[in-house]
Amino acid sequence: MIRTLARLVVSALILLVAGEAAARAFWRFNFNLSLREPQHVLFAFYPELRRMDAIRPSRDHAVYDVLMLGESVVHSGWGEVERALVERFAREGHHTVRMSNLAVPGHTSRDSLLKYAAAPDARFDLVIVYDGINETRANNAPPDVFRDDYGHYPWYEVVNAMAPYHGTARMALPYTLKFLAIRMRQTMYRNRYMPAGGIRDEWAEFGKDARSAVSFERNLGAILNIASGRGDRVMLMTVATSVPDDYSLQAFQDRRLDYDLHASPIEMWGRKADVVNTIARHNDVIRRLAARTSDVLFVDQAALMPGGKMYFNDICHLTVVGSLKFVENLFAVLRPTLDSR
Repeated sequence: MIRTLARLVVSALILLVAGEAAARAFWRFNFNLSLREPQHVLFAFYPELRRMDAIRPSRDHAVYDVLMLGESVVHSGWGEVERALVERFAREGHHTVRMSNLAVPGHTSRDSLLKYAAAPDARFDLVIVYDGINETRANNAPPDVFRDDYGHYPWYEVVNAMAPYHGTARMALPYTLKFLAIRMRQTMYRNRYMPAGGIRDEWAEFGKDARSAVSFERNLGAILNIASGRGDRVMLMTVATSVPDDYSLQAFQDRRLDYDLHASPIEMWGRKADVVNTIARHNDVIRRLAARTSDVLFVDQAALMPGGKMYFNDICHLTVVGSLKFVENLFAVLRPTLDSR
């Protein structure tokens, strides 16, 4: 009996070791993760976290560390906001500025929260948050499909499940089994999920309900709570948009609107009226959070940004001139805090 039990234990240990080795190999070859560091699972989904992890911002006064969270509007590939901001710092005499721009096209406040939470040891002089348009797309789902953590997207169902393991996991096998189970469920029930880059036409009618406003407030509130605990100063900004009165998808496709590049049609996010209404709801959330949270810097970009093709390439993406104006508005609020630093 004892010998049989010992064999079972040894067999179980061998299976466990083999399973763990296979799990680490899976993440290594599919997502380029380290074989030795299973605790960095979110690097597979947010590779932009790697650079910040290597920098280890510390708010040591030798460098002014800025973290930028958000979507494509502030991503370097979609505009000049980051470069204009760095140049503006230099013009004001602050040459030791280090930008950690984690903004990514298509991401939402949920991604911003997960990324910020995934760097518990990092400290920043300023955390800039610019979210609010991409999650309007999340509303285009039936009530029985919509989830307030955006888990009705395959992406968020996965990252929400993986996030608790980041920074804590000693083994890769448990979250690998969970990952594979989620992927299997998504394959079996793909018609119950939002598509990655657009909306389902048959679900567009549900976009009129701005259910994302509750999720958006929860995500931003969590970011503010984390920042308060870390001593990071946060800047919140409303989402600036430009929607011509004569907007239509056909007019956009024909490039007849008051935009410059005509980069992305509103229909990427839903029906025009629904998108505009939800962004307004999100902006109300931002204003409310900024008003009731001490030490938060607030820039009402929605009120300050002019519309039209000099400033906008579409509903939200900025031209070079628009990027400069965006940074001018930002810096008008930020400058007094730099002088007192």
